[in-house]
Amino acid sequence: MNVMQPILKPLNNLLPVSKKVKKYLPFFIGFKLLTFTGFLTYIMNH
Repeated sequence: MNVMQPILKPLNNLLPVSKKVKKYLPFFIGFKLLTFTGFLTYIMNH
């Protein structure tokens, strides 16, 4: 059990971060899509 301790400690620190990332990932993807479509329409119009 003591051997696993140094491996599990960083994992426990990463878990809350991954939960936050999962929470904000749809917003990030939506933002990327918006900027990409805006960029495309800008190219199409010029």
